[in-house]
This record gives sequence, C-alpha cells and structure tokens, in this order.
Amino acid sequence: MKTTNLFLAVMLSFVFSSCNDSIAATDLDLSAETNIEEMLQAMEFTSDSTSISQTERDGLVLMREEEKLAGDVYAYFYTKYGLRPFTNINKSEVQHSGAVLRLLTYFGIPDPALTEAGKFSNPDIQGLYNKLTADGSTAENALAVGAFIEEYDIADLRKLIADTQNSDIKMVYTNLLNGSYNHIKAFTRVLAGRGVTYTPQILSVDDLNEILN
Repeated sequence: MKTTNLFLAVMLSFVFSSCNDSIAATDLDLSAETNIEEMLQAMEFTSDSTSISQTERDGLVLMREEEKLAGDVYAYFYTKYGLRPFTNINKSEVQHSGAVLRLLTYFGIPDPALTEAGKFSNPDIQGLYNKLTADGSTAENALAVGAFIEEYDIADLRKLIADTQNSDIKMVYTNLLNGSYNHIKAFTRVLAGRGVTYTPQILSVDDLNEILN
C-alpha cells in the first residue's frame, strides 16, 4: 500500500455519545504484548544475509520509518494529553522499531531513521506525521489517530509478509503484526469507554471486528 494513497485516506469518523473520562486512562493489558517483546528480543536470524531482494530491502526501510512514526506520534500525544495507553504502546513501538533495525543491520542496509523525534527521511512519512499530530486536536481524535496508525501498519505488514519468502523477515513482521492487533484493540477499547465508535479507514468493518473479537 503506497504511503501517499494512505495519506489521502486519513479521515477520522466518529459516533459520539456520553463521555466516561474514567476509562480514558485505562491501561493497556501488556500480558500478550510482553510475550511479543520477549520474542523480538530473543530472536536469532538464520537466513543468508547476502540474499535479499530489492522489494524486501524497500519494505524494511519503510517499516523502520513507520514504526518510528507510530512511536513519535504516541509520545507527542502522551505529552499533550497524558493518557497512559499512549506511553504504554509507545514503549512497544520502540521495541518494534529496534527489531526492524536489527534486520537492517543484519542485511547491511543503511538505517533511514533520524534520531530527532518527529523527523523522517521519507517525505511522505514526514507529511503523514505532520498531519496526524495536527488531526489529534482533542483526546478522542488523538486516540482515533492511534487506531488509524495501527490500521496503517496492519495493512502494510500483511502486504510485506506476502511479498517475502525470507524466514527472518517474515518472523519479525508477524510479531509486529500481532503487536498491532493488540494496539488497535487497546485504542478502540479506550474510545468505546469514552462513548466513541471507531470507524476503520483502511480495513473493512468485518476485518476490524474479527481482530477485535
């Protein structure tokens, strides 16, 4: 899925009812997420480090920037709104980004990620960051941006998994995908507690419901 097309698709749709602020600070259940992080930290690569296609290289570079995008947006919103799901999920995104960096290093691919928060080598990712942080003008909008980012990652990870036969890349991407399933559940749960039904922008409603259920 091309970033430019996804950028144009960013429209946040909500159905509001009564607001329950006590649920807005609900913690993410990290029990499943902890297992994902342990797997990412313990993984050992066994594939031929000299054999990788250009499509696989491009995918790793893109995913490194996308994981940084998620982490930087969540850190920005946590500073702005102080909602715990943002800081909890940001910690996971840092681990995910690190796992992709390990793959980049293993395959000898230069790291595109810039150290400064909110700054990106990919101009489309930079534009998306600017737009998403601006879209999060309220706490509810920010939480919906989080759900959208996880949709974005899910769509791209599914495509990247289908496009590779490399066992190490597929292993990392699959763990990242499971993490994104966990994260979108958290964001939609907190939104529901605030009386907001999240409408998916990339996935189908049936697909999202299957993930949530």
